[in-house]
Amino acid sequence: MLVHVNAGIERLALALVVKRREIASVIEEVVQRWDGRTLSDRLELVVGSDLQYIRMNGTLVGAGVGVLIFIASHLFGLR
Repeated sequence: MLVHVNAGIERLALALVVKRREIASVIEEVVQRWDGRTLSDRLELVVGSDLQYIRMNGTLVGAGVGVLIFIASHLFGLR
């Protein structure tokens, strides 16, 4: 089963690599049409009040991971 999953992922990755120029041009066209202010307003409407919680969670998780890396580096002498 895992062999089939890996083979499928490899086929997908190869197809994406082969078509990377077409994919990049489509993304470039879409991004060029974006208006920064409009995009920001729409994101705030969709995400709304959750945006502040997302920022706080990101800060807390980042700080927690940083502390764990610091502790691990000192415990295992990885300085």
